Amino acid sequence: MKKCLAIFLSVLMLLPLALPMTAQAEELIEPSTNQSVPNILLRGDGNAIYDGDGNRIYKFDELLTGAFSGDDDSDQDDGDSNLKESAMNVIKSFILGVATGDYDEYYEKLQFEVAELTEKIQMDENGDPQYGTDIISTDYTNRNKLMTTPNRKAAYNYAEYPFYYDWRRSPMEIADDLDAFVDAVCEMTGHAQVTLTGACLGSNFVLAYFAKYGSKNRIKGLGFDCGVMYGQDALSESISGKFKTDGDAINRYLADAQVNNDVEIPDWVKDLIDFAEHAELLHGLSIVTRATIYDKVVEGVSSALALSTQFTMPGYWSCVSLQDYDDALLYIFGEEGSEKREKYAGLIEKIEAYHDQVQVNIDSMLTDFAANGGNIGVFVKYGFQMTPICESRNLVSDDIVSVRYASMGATTSMLYNTLTDDYIAQKEAEGKGKYISGDWQVDASTGLFPDSTWFLKGVQHSNWRPYEEAILYTVIAADRQLTVEDLNRPRFTVATPSADGNFDYAPMTADNSHTENWEAETPKEEHTKVSRVFRFLLSFFGVFRHLITFLKEKFG
Repeated sequence: MKKCLAIFLSVLMLLPLALPMTAQAEELIEPSTNQSVPNILLRGDGNAIYDGDGNRIYKFDELLTGAFSGDDDSDQDDGDSNLKESAMNVIKSFILGVATGDYDEYYEKLQFEVAELTEKIQMDENGDPQYGTDIISTDYTNRNKLMTTPNRKAAYNYAEYPFYYDWRRSPMEIADDLDAFVDAVCEMTGHAQVTLTGACLGSNFVLAYFAKYGSKNRIKGLGFDCGVMYGQDALSESISGKFKTDGDAINRYLADAQVNNDVEIPDWVKDLIDFAEHAELLHGLSIVTRATIYDKVVEGVSSALALSTQFTMPGYWSCVSLQDYDDALLYIFGEEGSEKREKYAGLIEKIEAYHDQVQVNIDSMLTDFAANGGNIGVFVKYGFQMTPICESRNLVSDDIVSVRYASMGATTSMLYNTLTDDYIAQKEAEGKGKYISGDWQVDASTGLFPDSTWFLKGVQHSNWRPYEEAILYTVIAADRQLTVEDLNRPRFTVATPSADGNFDYAPMTADNSHTENWEAETPKEEHTKVSRVFRFLLSFFGVFRHLITFLKEKFG
């Protein structure tokens, strides 16, 4: 078959005059990051945060170690002591709440103690930095200073002009800094127009700028790379009361962590989770919790943790979806007129400004921009388990954001199955079969910009690759709106790790699309009673086997 295809293509090459239209149709654009249009890149919440004195107070890869303030190791013992004292204060107030039925002191202690640990990065009650911030892009008045911003790494046009910003702040405030930054880039480069690309949370800040200033005839194109502008599922649902515990999802999440983050997960941990799931212990715990202390404890805990971690930050509130927005405000701040609503009135004002000016208008803003000649490019990844704590945990995702949100509306199956045969047949009858992914999990046709949206399976959300960057930059910097039909990159691509530590890319097919780090399993609610009993017994004996092994090693 390949030999026949080679002969056929050779004949076409020898007959250019006889087949001019065929030759023209074969010319596809090769993506490149080295075009001339300046691209302003907004990454998400991985950028380091500096206080008003220029001291770094946050860096993403230090978050799990607790090094929020950049302190040296000499303070480690004091930190451990403070942590233990904080934990004891919270535990005491919880015990008192159980005894009296009044958990208010427990909520207050929990919020206070956690906020003490994260004090340096917390915002105040008005959603403003408590210690100021030196990441103010209006200071960039010359190219040299622009090019030497903190942590600059990329050396090609896609990331030539990284916009560093304090992603904790209100997107509507950052929009003013970005507007000045666009002016500076245009002046320094001599270009009348630039392109804007938002990756992850950066997409929300791009849209805030666009809502406030429009294109002003300076924006040639807008790129969205794994954007959370429609919501970040786990964050959005966790602060609106939509928790869901799922052992299968936890095991899939651990499998991803084991492969992609080189984390060693003992087999007994996975088997214990599997047993808890198939014995319905997790489900039973959820029922008992909701029937007893849920309303009194869980909602109050959610509010306390939210207001002592990310959710004094207006930037994170932009990740709350439209469908969760009202529930989240109620869950975290209480009813209208509540004490918390009054206390955090300034923060709520910033939250509502983004919601009213940006979030409810995203579709109309972008379609109007495209209708007026602006370029749009969208890039989506998937193939991983989302954070397994929310109702949407089983949606197809890149481990951070679901495909439905990142693609601006593409229809998907659940991650353990495919779109139905009837659905696919209907799409093919409508002439939309080309929008169905090779693994039959994604229908791109229902997205806002189906012809300029690309999908990559096998690369996680925060693993930014030149492959996606070249596609986006080529599309948004072009002289016209490019589509999948124009570019030498398929709509659906599969990435597999290569020997040199990078990835190999291939058009997605039914045969190469199973890149998941776990075997797809039918959810327990779809099993028969017999198969559920069988799976329970298998998981029970799995845990029993580990117990025997442990006893033998312990007691010989």
